[in-house]
Amino acid sequence: MKILGLMLLCLAATAAPAQTNQSWKVCRNPVRVFKGQATVDLTPLFQWWARQPQVATNRTAPTNTDTDPGAAADRPLSAWARVTGIQLSTSGDSWVLNAVIYTSPTVCTNARIILNHPPAVEEQTYETLKEQVAEAGRESAEAQRVYEVSTNAQAKALMSFQAYSHSQSKHRLDAERDYGALAAQDQAAAAAALSQIHQLEAARAELELQLKTIPAVNGTYQVDWFAVLLGHTKQGLPIYDLGLVSASPP
Repeated sequence: MKILGLMLLCLAATAAPAQTNQSWKVCRNPVRVFKGQATVDLTPLFQWWARQPQVATNRTAPTNTDTDPGAAADRPLSAWARVTGIQLSTSGDSWVLNAVIYTSPTVCTNARIILNHPPAVEEQTYETLKEQVAEAGRESAEAQRVYEVSTNAQAKALMSFQAYSHSQSKHRLDAERDYGALAAQDQAAAAAALSQIHQLEAARAELELQLKTIPAVNGTYQVDWFAVLLGHTKQGLPIYDLGLVSASPP
């Protein structure tokens, strides 16, 4: 029961709209904040990205490297790229990724990289939502069990009520009263369980919509963010930096 109340409060405050034609937005949160409070606005890059040919990509990392020499002719913010991949390990506060680096929607290379300012909060949000979906499913299954038990019990009580109604037993009136009360109680329990099922299923559907707005592959969170190549390495790996996400423009 507790998860339903918590989820409904959460959904009222943070429910995300469903995406169309894709499960999450690639171009999101354009304003990034760096050391010294310097900000970068990726809106020009996002606008350029949207104008390019869009093709379906293998989110588990393509094995080929595409090239398109003319694609970057008017591309702004050339040091920034779309970085996708699954976290392999950590290096301090950074993540080590087996990444696919997209310089345009159709041009990509594979690389193992270090990602500064990784999206740990988004990852945790994904895991929390996934657990809430699972918990809603468990509670819905339990409510379904209660509904079926209560419905069956109501039917039996009504059968006993009807049997005594047609009998000549001296206890007929008492039995009718008792079985009638039992039938009413079972009916109320079944109605409450059915209402809970509807609420839980609605909550689960909303949570699943929120899950779809967060990058994931086969139930595992995946990084899918624009990050900047810093131009130096650590442990022999190139370093990218996502920056701190800002909700407001610079």
